[in-house]
Amino acid sequence: MAETTRRDFMALAGAFAAATALPFGQAEAMPLGIPPGLQLYAVREDLARDFAGTLRALRAMGYRRVEAAGWGDRSAADFRAAVTDAGLDCISCHYSLPALLDGPEAKLDFARAAGVRHVVISSPAPSRPMPAGRPWAVGMAEIMTLADWRSNAESLNRLAALARARGLRFGYHNHAAEFLAYENVIAFHELARLTDPALVAFEIDIGWVAAAGRDPAEVIRHHGARVRLLHVKDLATSARTPGRIADDLNTVPVGSGTIDWPAVFAAARRYAHVDSWFVEQEPPFTQPPLEAMRASLAYLTTLRG
Repeated sequence: MAETTRRDFMALAGAFAAATALPFGQAEAMPLGIPPGLQLYAVREDLARDFAGTLRALRAMGYRRVEAAGWGDRSAADFRAAVTDAGLDCISCHYSLPALLDGPEAKLDFARAAGVRHVVISSPAPSRPMPAGRPWAVGMAEIMTLADWRSNAESLNRLAALARARGLRFGYHNHAAEFLAYENVIAFHELARLTDPALVAFEIDIGWVAAAGRDPAEVIRHHGARVRLLHVKDLATSARTPGRIADDLNTVPVGSGTIDWPAVFAAARRYAHVDSWFVEQEPPFTQPPLEAMRASLAYLTTLRG
């Protein structure tokens, strides 16, 4: 009898240990006490092959929230139903600034019907065409001007007012170009100065901040309450030259790169008002994207609270 009891105890203990190691995604077990999210761009090829199955796989591995980067050629109702049926919540969506300026009312209405709460500008609108043969992030940095950034700020304010009228929050997501200087003015600081804090929030992409040689924790501290969303993206290279885009822009599963994640989340906890955060990784992948998303989440479950 004693041996049976001991076996039962050991089995229960083992089951408990295995269960607590799984990335359940409960808010209290995750950074900032927020359920884990994923930017769907990272698994876009999987979604193209099996939209519903990929969403279910994300839920099974522990993700609870997603951010859209396109709608998969679905209607707003169909997109919302697929996400809901998978047990996920689409908190946010991305549009480039040129895309949203082209018929903003219809696109904002679509986003609201799809169930999102945040509409985020994913990239700026330059006044010159992108040069051929350049990496996108580098090319965008080269063609933007200070006048472009100021014009973009005006557009953000106008679009944000349209979003608020529809009950949507509005934000801007950075790449590396925003943390370079144009005529001795850092573009992101100019966007912050010229946009209405009551209308335009920021989604800080941690990986791109680091790629521009800046300290993500310091950026979060500096912009404080305007930081409402985070892209949790890790960078492979340890090279950091402030105001210069890194030569190596490869991203890796969160926790396997060079970003100090405890410092990032400590700054977010102290200074920002983060509503959601989303894991993201960009190609080229060294493993299947879903495996990379699982690895990122496994690391993030070690950063509790």
